[in-house]
Formats: sequence, structure tokens, C-alpha cells
Amino acid sequence: MGAPPSLVVAYPESKAGASGYADLRGLTADLGIRCLLADDVNDHDIVAAIRDVQPLAGFAIGWSGLLHDTVLAVPQLGWYGIHPTRLPEGRGRAPIPWTILKRLHSTASTLFRLTEGIDNGPIIGSVEVSVSEDENASSLYAKHRAAHVALIRSYLGDLLQGTATFRPQDESLATFWERRTPEDGRIDWTAPSDDVACLVRAVTRPFPGAFFDLDGERITVWEAVPTTAAHLAPGSVEKTGPSGTLLVGCGEGALKVVEYESAPT
Repeated sequence: MGAPPSLVVAYPESKAGASGYADLRGLTADLGIRCLLADDVNDHDIVAAIRDVQPLAGFAIGWSGLLHDTVLAVPQLGWYGIHPTRLPEGRGRAPIPWTILKRLHSTASTLFRLTEGIDNGPIIGSVEVSVSEDENASSLYAKHRAAHVALIRSYLGDLLQGTATFRPQDESLATFWERRTPEDGRIDWTAPSDDVACLVRAVTRPFPGAFFDLDGERITVWEAVPTTAAHLAPGSVEKTGPSGTLLVGCGEGALKVVEYESAPT
């Protein structure tokens, strides 16, 4: 694309437990790009470092905090972000889990100009993303990652030349999806097995996972499928097969847990 970054600001190792964390130091070193680590891109020293490279444009991708006006004003052509929904639908946090939990059949990755608001800046372009019935967070994450690359390749030239066109978001269509925490992955076994399986798919890797407590252990469920078994009461657990697969009763049917981890609570 002929426009390598002049500076990369990335999260430090203290954020390694966050969903989707990636250590960018090795990659940036291999490419000869300066990399700074920061919890907050609005930090005075980080803003000063960004200002020193006199950027034409900035991209905030995979960064969970809002950019304040001090840093937004630095690049000549502004800052840009990519949100994994069809904006203005699904502004806010946890768009990938919510896409699955809402059982959407399609979504999009949207490239837009950042403002001081939440995902409300003018849109430059989008890439449609299909969502299959058995989609999980890992597979949807990969689809959006590919869409991100396609967006940058399609629009970077126009952005840097100042010829990109923008369209405002229709505020009447705006929706906000709530923030999710690891505790939201706790399984309610009185729910139907289809709903429990959907939760498992929505919060599997790279997210913290769906979970339940059993005999002093925290069971984190990474993969499971619903079954029609009706002989188990909700929350009752039965081990089956040589691999130790778990069968757990639900409000309707049961859940076959095919991949899980256990740890003391």
C-alpha cells in the first residue's frame, strides 16, 4: 500500500489477559517501526510522541478506550476506526458476542472517522460479513479480521489523498449494545439447551468463555452442542465416553460439552 506506519501504540503485557490481546513488539521490531506501550493513548507523553511524527492520519483498531480531543486533533486528516457491526447498529462494546447472541444472520465491518462520541462518526465504507448458524466467536473474529484488511486496502489510498467520501450515520437507526463482563458467561442451566449452546459459541476464545461451578471447580466450556436428552434435571452432570465428555441437563434438552477446562474455584 506504500504507507507503512510511522508509529504504533500498543497495549502492554499487563493487558495480556484481555480478549484478543496481541503483543506487537516483535512484529514492529521486524518491520523497523517504533512501538510504544500504553494503557491510555490519551496520556500526555503518548500524545507528544504521536505529535512528533506529524502523522497524516491515525488508525485506532482494537483499542477499547475513547480518544480525547487532544489526540484526535493531531493527525492532519483525522483518526479512523473499524467497528465489527453494520453501523449505526451495534455501537459500543462486545459486538462479536452480541452478534451471535442476537442470532444475526449477517453483519459488517465498518470503517468510519473517529469523533469524541461512541462509534458515531461518518462512515467511509463497509464489508459485509455472513454469520452461520453455528458461528462462534473465534470464527467470527477471523471473518472480521479479514474484513478489516480488505477495508484498509480498499480505502487507505483515498484517505491519504484526501479524496475519500463520507456519509453521516443515521441517528434514528442507532442502537447500543451493552458492555459484557466475564461474569456474563455464567451458564443458567434452566435455559433451553439451544440458548446455552449459543452462549458458549458467543463467548468462546478469544473471550473468557461460558462457565459453571461443580464440586469446588470452575468449569469453563469452550465447545458444546445441544442434544434432545431429557433424562437429566437442569444442572445435573453426567460424564460419558472415554474422553470424559460432559452431558448437562438444561431447562429443555441437554448440553453435550465436548471441550472444557477445570480449575479450583
